[in-house]
Amino acid sequence: MTFDIPNIDEVQTLDPSIDTLPGRCVPYYLAAGEGARYELGGQLITVIARPEDTGGQFGAAYVYGGKGIETPFMSHAQEHRFLYVTDGQLQVWLPAETHTLVPGASVAVPPGTPYAYRMLAHRTRFLSWLTVGDGHRWAQAIGRETTSHVFDVTADRSISTGQQSELADRFGVRIHDLEKHDQPPRTGAALPAGESPYVLDVGEGDRWAGMGQLNTYLARAANTGGTYFAMHTTGGKSPYIPRHFHRAHTENFLCVEGRILLHANGKELLLTKGDFLHAPAGTVHSFAFDSHHTQMLGLLTTGVFERFFEYMNSPTAAHAHVEGGDMEFPAAGFARARAELDLEVVGPPPVRGAVG
Repeated sequence: MTFDIPNIDEVQTLDPSIDTLPGRCVPYYLAAGEGARYELGGQLITVIARPEDTGGQFGAAYVYGGKGIETPFMSHAQEHRFLYVTDGQLQVWLPAETHTLVPGASVAVPPGTPYAYRMLAHRTRFLSWLTVGDGHRWAQAIGRETTSHVFDVTADRSISTGQQSELADRFGVRIHDLEKHDQPPRTGAALPAGESPYVLDVGEGDRWAGMGQLNTYLARAANTGGTYFAMHTTGGKSPYIPRHFHRAHTENFLCVEGRILLHANGKELLLTKGDFLHAPAGTVHSFAFDSHHTQMLGLLTTGVFERFFEYMNSPTAAHAHVEGGDMEFPAAGFARARAELDLEVVGPPPVRGAVG
């Protein structure tokens, strides 16, 4: 599969595409519920990023379903998978452990690791991130395209192992004939040192604080073979940061709660819960939090920019951001990031526009 990846000069001339998957690696925004939607075994899978939209870097989807929906054990030959729960409850099986995840909890699964899940609440939703996107293409191939924004509770929930396996090899997915046993959780409180499967409970992860925000690594480059890292940021209202772009990595912003203002190539966009912005290399961007208790999930590919958050913040044991306090911009850390990391500043922070 070949991908249309414009050069940086072209990317910087493009307004973000709005509420449509572009089919090429350009800036785009999707409001919650927009994307390519498929019904699969009682689940609604809303694809918000395909390999053709990201230059082959990743695929992403929201998965929405009702109580009792579950999968067999499966694994991905080449892909890391990251799940972040936004609504409801999700039971996840990993080798030798079982967890119940609530909103804000996450799970990371390396290639080749069997895992399964079951939805425990009537309206359960999670973000699914795959480092290639083939797993979502497999779900599209065996699912049914739909215009609905809600899962179909009358749909046939049973999908035979044969049906699931028929196209699995084509997309690097393997179905495992394993039984689900409840076993004590072994992970949940800290990131592992390398590429092993793990769950992080709500609020856990490597935490760094500064300027009224708490930044929590939910996955580091060491956990993902350098393909991406995941950062959860929470805080109150904040000013825009300087306008900048990156030459060697892509930033992806998801609003978990609250309001986020995002400038992308001169256009101001408002993100609320479930909204998504893809900013490929070259996109001139900046963001600000526009409400109290805003939460943002950032997924950055690859992991080259990971140390930025350490340069700009201090390690903390806290699980909530501090309101007020020292709000001085960490100029020394920012200068170090400009010197060492993939960061090119093009101007001062944007002026806030009137966004309803």
